[in-house]
Amino acid sequence: MTKRIEIKPATAADQAALAEIYLVDRQQDFPWVVNPKLQDFIDDSRGEFVLVAWIDGQRAGFCSLYRLANFIHLLFVAPAFRHLKVGERLLAEMRQYATAPLTLKCVMANENALQFYAQVGFQIVKADADALPPNYTLRDTHTEQYVALVDLTKDTPSAD
Repeated sequence: MTKRIEIKPATAADQAALAEIYLVDRQQDFPWVVNPKLQDFIDDSRGEFVLVAWIDGQRAGFCSLYRLANFIHLLFVAPAFRHLKVGERLLAEMRQYATAPLTLKCVMANENALQFYAQVGFQIVKADADALPPNYTLRDTHTEQYVALVDLTKDTPSAD
């Protein structure tokens, strides 16, 4: 049975639960992050638009967008909700808020995330092996899913 995923903009009431997801994921899966803390979520998402994925009344994950650059800064799914398409749904919804194809950075050593992003239409456009940690910049190729971009093409006169 497929779980029903609801995506909603984050509110102040979500912060503690999202901070917990962020902390647990980074402790388990990000060995390059030294001494992660609960406060990191608030610091790292400050000024960003955040969407929350809900399953069965529980916060299953979140995605944050730095709108000025159409840049996905954070995308995290709680371990109990992985492999339920939560990340895919968050990205699909975030495309509705973007004004250009989304970009993001992914640590080169994070093979699971790189595989996920490839499956949902992101391509590597730049490698920065000198960064700490070394990372790739990825860009979304699913431009047909962007409301702002689709609307722009409708206003363009045809060449007939």
